Amino acid sequence: MQTISKAAQSRRPAAQRHAVGARLASITVGILLATGMHAAVAAADPAVPLAHWKLDEGGGSVALESLSGRRDQVDYVFNQARFKPSTAPLWRPAGPCIDAGCLLFDGYSTEVIAPALTTAELQRGFTLSAWVAPHAFEWGDGGHYSAFLSQFDATARQGFSFGVYRFGTWGIQLGMGSAIVDVRVRERKLPRDAWSHVAASYDPASGRVALYLNGERMANVAMPAGGRFALPARPLSIGRHSAPEQIGGVFKLNTFLGLMDEVRVAAGPSDGNAIARQMAADLAGHGGRPPVLVAADLAIPASTFNGDRHRPQYHLMPDAGWMNEPHAPLYHDGRYHLFFQKNPFGPFWHQIHWGHWVSQDMVRWRELPIALAPEDDGLATDGIWSGSATHAADGTPVLFFTAGNDTARPNQRTGMATPCDPADANLVCWKKYPQPVTLQQQGIGRFGEFRDPFVFRDGERRRWFQLVGSALPGGSGTALVYESADLLHWTPRGPLFSIDPQGFPGFEKTWELPVLLPIGRGADGQQRHVFLNDVKGQAYYWIGVFDPATARFVPDSTAPRAFDLGEGHFSGPSGFIDPRTGRAIVFSIAQGERSLQDERDAGWAHNGGLPLALSLGADGDLRLAPIEEVATLRQSLLLDLRDTSVAEAGQALAALHGDGLEIELELAPAAAAGRRGLQVRLAPGQEEETAVYVDTARQRLEIDRTRSTLGKDYGVQGGPFDLGQEVLRLRLFLDRSMVETYVNERRSLTSRIYPTRADAQGLGLLAMPGDRIVSLKVWSMGAATKGN
Repeated sequence: MQTISKAAQSRRPAAQRHAVGARLASITVGILLATGMHAAVAAADPAVPLAHWKLDEGGGSVALESLSGRRDQVDYVFNQARFKPSTAPLWRPAGPCIDAGCLLFDGYSTEVIAPALTTAELQRGFTLSAWVAPHAFEWGDGGHYSAFLSQFDATARQGFSFGVYRFGTWGIQLGMGSAIVDVRVRERKLPRDAWSHVAASYDPASGRVALYLNGERMANVAMPAGGRFALPARPLSIGRHSAPEQIGGVFKLNTFLGLMDEVRVAAGPSDGNAIARQMAADLAGHGGRPPVLVAADLAIPASTFNGDRHRPQYHLMPDAGWMNEPHAPLYHDGRYHLFFQKNPFGPFWHQIHWGHWVSQDMVRWRELPIALAPEDDGLATDGIWSGSATHAADGTPVLFFTAGNDTARPNQRTGMATPCDPADANLVCWKKYPQPVTLQQQGIGRFGEFRDPFVFRDGERRRWFQLVGSALPGGSGTALVYESADLLHWTPRGPLFSIDPQGFPGFEKTWELPVLLPIGRGADGQQRHVFLNDVKGQAYYWIGVFDPATARFVPDSTAPRAFDLGEGHFSGPSGFIDPRTGRAIVFSIAQGERSLQDERDAGWAHNGGLPLALSLGADGDLRLAPIEEVATLRQSLLLDLRDTSVAEAGQALAALHGDGLEIELELAPAAAAGRRGLQVRLAPGQEEETAVYVDTARQRLEIDRTRSTLGKDYGVQGGPFDLGQEVLRLRLFLDRSMVETYVNERRSLTSRIYPTRADAQGLGLLAMPGDRIVSLKVWSMGAATKGN
């Protein structure tokens, strides 16, 4: 596993993932909410403005501190972009902002860095304030806030960190020399995707700190006797904790995600009246109320990535950041819905939410607001991991998900959610059932391994089955089966099936993301199902018979078979039966193959594979092909040859260029054995090239990436494939870094390439003497996703 973003690592126990969270606690004095119980902060003299960042620049990479005229640097990943043209931070125009503009912080790379404030400047105390609209809430790694304003040194116990914490709780940490005091508001959390005015006031004369939300005092707490506030000699940060926790030395956590506007620092404390007056002045142009935000105001626009030579265009992907497997496909009220594991804080694995897409054809998707997020609900406080979807008896859509909760044992349970408004065609809002609906009991599976529920209904018995990924003590992985008549009460039925792990090393691991779909009747007349799962980031399948009476699956062959020959690029399967067509359809994640640094610099990680229709072949094995709707993404037919020579076809291909194509090759092979297929992303002089082919001499389907990228050998991937006496029918989808290949609807190969040269866009043909081209077609392809 190269990076932490691989699917097999994405569901690690949260207690291990967040061990850093306890580090600060040993030196922190926690003082929590005290509402309205103490005397008001004394403010005999008005606070004197020291700094004011209006954040209304609208462009460029500096923020004006309006009182001094100083221009402070705005750090942003694309200020000096590596994989696309450089662009400015995500400034917003006046419409959604408090004044003439505001700044969207992307949650991992955006930070305004200003010169340090001094202890002398704040000897009378201070007032910190800002308008903030958080989009999501971090886990709180290291016990740190995702800071609005921070100039903090925990080791020296100096300075302040003012920001938002888990679930929208918020507050300030103050270094008082002898202790770090944490004043936190829990009962009045900050809302997501809406403006709030936050202020913190410290008065050394009274020794108290107060917090205000929209002008109302939320906390008023005394500091430790004998404590002395001082500021460390380090920069003032807007948007990030001064010493954030890190992942891999690359990604900085404790970074604010959302809109921020009108950030102020004043010397001296303030009371509620002064803060309310400032708020009223800010809102004068809006009739006294902050603007109502819509999803697009907090989304990263697709245009941000214009010119990225590796970012796919017609494969499914979110607006930005990190995704893992798409899951929980459903069809409701004329629309398809698909959900996915999403880290809204950037292109790395952390703090998993459920993203949400909607489509009318399963190939053109629109991203909707986050559907499910970790909340302080005792159910899924530490992650919303993978799951599935079904319909209740009355037709209401229902989601099932893995509820991550580190305080529970095991920390993985099945949760359920239903629409807030089933009449909403987009199903934007979802509400969780307050308790887990399925809990693992001792003696059922390997205790502590219990995730990725797949729920489906047996129409004849009118009961639902739930498969949960797990493993058997001392045995192989498995899917645990549960049965229900109402989706709320589930009876364990035992393991679906298992295999001998001694004969198949590695399959003692948990079988994640189980999927069971009917695909047709076998030669014996019995209905066959395909069972898919994911083991260590690779999808596997078995074909066999499922008996709903016994809740057991009997595979036709014990040996697991790789679903895709791309060696870990196709993973995270999910699926459903399309009620419109009856097709068994599977979705997947197409894993990247980049370093953490590359993913940080790109601003995105991973995308979905093309949706596939599965069926049963006459030989009893699986048939697979992209759904027919994919053809509607074709834009221009660039080449259409029939019954021609290899030389003519090769010459015609060499005249074409592109990195967003579909290519269909049908080739009648001569007797000679060897490689037959296509070359893509050819640079002049073949300095870079990628070859995808069937090698009839070795009976292999492979992709050769040894020369795909200058200076780096990505190797050869593939697996067994016997063409036999068939005509070769190869269908290749090239989408910048994505290469998806389907051969004779019997095998697929999904992989990634990252050419260095921008002119590596040529095409070529691989064939043997005497071969004949039956047909060769090339299309340019259109985009598949659009923003909120």
